[in-house]
Amino acid sequence: MVGSIGVVCAAAGLVGAGLLRLLPVKGRADGLTAVGVAGVRAGGSKAALTVVVVELHLAGSIAVGRSGRLRRVVHTSPGRDVTLLHRAAWMLFGRELSSADAAVAPAVRRAQEEVRAELVGRGLRCGRARLAVAGLLAFAAGVTAVAVAVQGSHWTGLLLAVLSFAVLCGPVRTLAGHRLLREMRRRHPLPDDTPAGPEEIGLLVALHGHRALRLLVPEFAAWAGLLGDRAAQETVARTEGDSLGFSAPSGDGGGI
Repeated sequence: MVGSIGVVCAAAGLVGAGLLRLLPVKGRADGLTAVGVAGVRAGGSKAALTVVVVELHLAGSIAVGRSGRLRRVVHTSPGRDVTLLHRAAWMLFGRELSSADAAVAPAVRRAQEEVRAELVGRGLRCGRARLAVAGLLAFAAGVTAVAVAVQGSHWTGLLLAVLSFAVLCGPVRTLAGHRLLREMRRRHPLPDDTPAGPEEIGLLVALHGHRALRLLVPEFAAWAGLLGDRAAQETVARTEGDSLGFSAPSGDGGGI
């Protein structure tokens, strides 16, 4: 009897946590920029900043040096049709800065919070309050599931515990966000042979992440540290041994 009650309570907690994290089913995607699309993806804040740096580079506004630091090379404003995150990054790169340092700058963090708030308002990401409540429900369900397993219903308890862990560690996007990414990836696959234009690269990076960076802007992405420290080290080692004398990318269309 106690085991049955535990199963019901754990299942109810999981359903509640799942609904809080995944609803709504439909969201507003009209007018969403590539930065917003990246914000829906896993690692949203970092992905959004990567798209911004790529787009600023492709526009010729910033370049990367051999040290892997980025710096503004065009001092005119990026324009009114860009996001707050574009403007924050453009201002920040008035001095040489790595992409990792830029990510923790207060102005960039505030702009990233604006992106998150917009996506929550559109129903594409789960807000912090809902995430907290869903986390508590999933944790309680997991504890109850362990108790159920200890009391003898081993497989049922184990299954509920695994599901609780999956809810706790799941992506913060809603079902609407999942649908948006699935549909946009279907409409905008990575190109096979046809090169992507500068206006497309930002969206492709937003949708496909590292795969797009490696395919479309590999040298710049590696030098700027967008593919991780190992990629940057391999690029430095390769170019330092190049007898032709490689020069770090500046505005050649390779972007973060």
